[in-house]
Amino acid sequence: MSVPRLLCSLTLGLLLWLISGGIALASSNLPLHHWGYDAIERLIALEVIDRALVGAKPFTRMQAAQYVARAIERVRADEVALDGREVIAEPLLERLLAEFRPELIRLGTIRARPQDKSGSVRFGARVTSEVDASSVGGGQTIRFRENRGGEYFVNGVQNQTDVRAWAELNEWAAVMVQPKFISNRHLLGLGATNNSDNFYLREFSLKLSYANIALEAGRGTQWWGPGYHGSLLLTDHAFPMDMIKLGTERPFQLPGSLSGLGDWKVNAFLAQLERNRDVSRARVFGLRISYLPASWLEFGLTRLTQFGGRGRDQSFPETIVDTYIHPANQGADKDVNEQGMADFRLRLPSVPYLIPFPAGLQLYGEIGTEDKWSQLPIPSRAAFLGGIYIPQVFAGDTLDLRIEYADTDYGRRRHPELGQVWYNNGTYTSGMRYRGLPLGHHMGTDAVDFFIRTTRYLTDTLQLGANFNIQERDRGQPVHEKKREAAIDLTWWYAKDVQVMAGYTFQRLKNPGQVTAITPFDETFAGGIQAQNHLFWTSLAVQF
Repeated sequence: MSVPRLLCSLTLGLLLWLISGGIALASSNLPLHHWGYDAIERLIALEVIDRALVGAKPFTRMQAAQYVARAIERVRADEVALDGREVIAEPLLERLLAEFRPELIRLGTIRARPQDKSGSVRFGARVTSEVDASSVGGGQTIRFRENRGGEYFVNGVQNQTDVRAWAELNEWAAVMVQPKFISNRHLLGLGATNNSDNFYLREFSLKLSYANIALEAGRGTQWWGPGYHGSLLLTDHAFPMDMIKLGTERPFQLPGSLSGLGDWKVNAFLAQLERNRDVSRARVFGLRISYLPASWLEFGLTRLTQFGGRGRDQSFPETIVDTYIHPANQGADKDVNEQGMADFRLRLPSVPYLIPFPAGLQLYGEIGTEDKWSQLPIPSRAAFLGGIYIPQVFAGDTLDLRIEYADTDYGRRRHPELGQVWYNNGTYTSGMRYRGLPLGHHMGTDAVDFFIRTTRYLTDTLQLGANFNIQERDRGQPVHEKKREAAIDLTWWYAKDVQVMAGYTFQRLKNPGQVTAITPFDETFAGGIQAQNHLFWTSLAVQF
């Protein structure tokens, strides 16, 4: 049996087994870039949380609460050493406990108080208002905003305000809606991706759960892979897509004697792309299998398939089945656009003189390919992402450090004829993009990205962060963009339900680029232009 056929059979078998029993724990999704993700992943790196699958986001509020519950259990059982990690872990756990208190009560981790809400219907909302003040230089007027759902920076002062409201019914249904106001509608795109609405629905979804299976329909964003500044296949850089999702609501183990193999999670989606593209209403199917064989190691396999659309006789699921059971681009439906990725996250303990950090460090990486894995172990059309995360640089201190490098230019450097491969395609000339922006890493094709971030808690409720970024995009072109960027941000938890943030970014761009068409996709670079951009922002978030 071929590897693709084996993976299809394994996935189908897992889904059939999962729906055979168990109770539902329906829960709304935690939005991407919520502070809880960074807090949970830092506790994992500190070994306060010992088993967690975090490669596929978003995960639900209940899944996040289960990780917090595990940390609380370990602290109560004295399984977490008091060796300086508590200076970070204790305030993080207190904040997470307040955030996920309703879910922790449902799990039985903490006791309910008289004032705690209870009943078959649960609901909440988060209101966020942000003010942006941008100065885009070099004769330019806009600059795309990384990992912000298709938004741009635009000269001047603007306001964005949204309400993300959610409700859960018993243990089987959850609904979410996020209407948003943008004072300058061009913040959501100019030129090829122009937006004409000041009010729009940013995200919305209806989720139905049974046992450990969740079926969700609506508009949303996903981030698959361990990358922080970007991921090769799927991020929220582009506008949220309309999609149907099916997968496991929380990690699970195989039955019987196979339970010792570790924890698993399966995620799949089917999305429909926009009308205004080369093949109108083309579709994308994605499948990810996450695996945790040990508490210190996580693996992931991801595959995206672009197919169908107006005028193309390719149906679902027949096209996907045919594509998966044959080698890439060799089935009956050869005319598809595909991407594949394997990734890992590895935690290494502190080792004197070798890894001199109190809580050790994490290594993570992604290797991806466009259309076919033509060579082993490294495909000719490979792209890479790798990173190091140190959750505690000095004993008894709260400083952390992350270094990340991404490269979609590897194939072109080895084989110049393979330039312009990543996120592009000969049949689907708008590429693996939505409204002109890549579904994956914001740097796009034939690009490299070097990113450093560090944060430090000045007090238990005040965090200072700083970034440094070097990036080159579309390096195969005679004229291409080069960016140098430095940023600083401050986060203040004024109260358990109130968060205040502010930041400033300085960019120096050479030959800045702009998307000018998506049918087919085209981006032009302003040769000889030197631009200096000053980007200010501040936001207030209140949770109810």
